[in-house]
Amino acid sequence: MRRLLDMAEEKILNMLNDAAQLALKAVDLAIAVYKGEGKARDVRELASTIHQIHDEVVELAMEAIARFNPVATDLRLLRTAMEAAYDLYRIARYAYDVAETAEALGVKCPTERVEKTTQVVKEMTQKAVGMILRRDPAPLQEVRKLDDEVVDREYREALAAAIQNPTPCAVVETLALRFLERASDHAVYMAEKAHYLATGQAAP
Repeated sequence: MRRLLDMAEEKILNMLNDAAQLALKAVDLAIAVYKGEGKARDVRELASTIHQIHDEVVELAMEAIARFNPVATDLRLLRTAMEAAYDLYRIARYAYDVAETAEALGVKCPTERVEKTTQVVKEMTQKAVGMILRRDPAPLQEVRKLDDEVVDREYREALAAAIQNPTPCAVVETLALRFLERASDHAVYMAEKAHYLATGQAAP
């Protein structure tokens, strides 16, 4: 027979998945604004919605702890869900930073580097959330590798190019990549939390 706690955890995980889908949409919308399409306020609204979901996840998790006396594995799940919901909010908030900066500066110069990095950040986010939902620690190193070898590298290369030739497009590109780099860090944080959830140990 299913426990009431199981039903509470299922609801929390469904909310986490909803937040992940909204975060991915926020990233897509931010890049649309970067390319001169859409409005930054639409990204901000998505970030606000995810923040509300985070608050609801925390409230449900705390209620579950108070009512159902969860064991260690349940506590890991509840803690992971609360922290991951915040990470998803931060990803959406950095997406808003991309959109707001591009809109404020009014520079329309999309680059292959930004679009490539965007797709990688989305992939990392999807993998990290999937790790939590499936309690699967295996993709951790893959997520870390994407962060180190793609996202961080693209940002460093754009920064170096902007220093050498600080055109408006180079500046906007560097700022966008910096925000995407911070978003990717939160995807890594989620992957590390998934490792903790699955194994009970901090990620190596």
